[in-house]
Amino acid sequence: MGWLQKFTDWLAGMIEALWEAIEGFFTDLFMIWMKQVAGVYLYVLDQISLPDFITQYSMCSLLAAAGPTVGWAMDTFKIGEGLGMIGAAYAYRMVRKLVTLFQW
Repeated sequence: MGWLQKFTDWLAGMIEALWEAIEGFFTDLFMIWMKQVAGVYLYVLDQISLPDFITQYSMCSLLAAAGPTVGWAMDTFKIGEGLGMIGAAYAYRMVRKLVTLFQW
């Protein structure tokens, strides 16, 4: 192994290290940008106020007035678990769209 081979190996190592540093910089820059975008989304969602007619009611008071038959049906047909699965699927879809920058 001659001096030219050692020099070219050293130069290739330096170029690879430089490329990895640039790649890491842009990855960090992208993550900082995504954090700022998510912060803007959260700020906008936080500024949306609930309508007055919604704040008067709670889920418990609405279901208590419905009667025991509705409670039996919700327990038998697992309405709560089903709504939880729908919510989880919707959250997964939104996260997937956000991660892929709305390409899907």
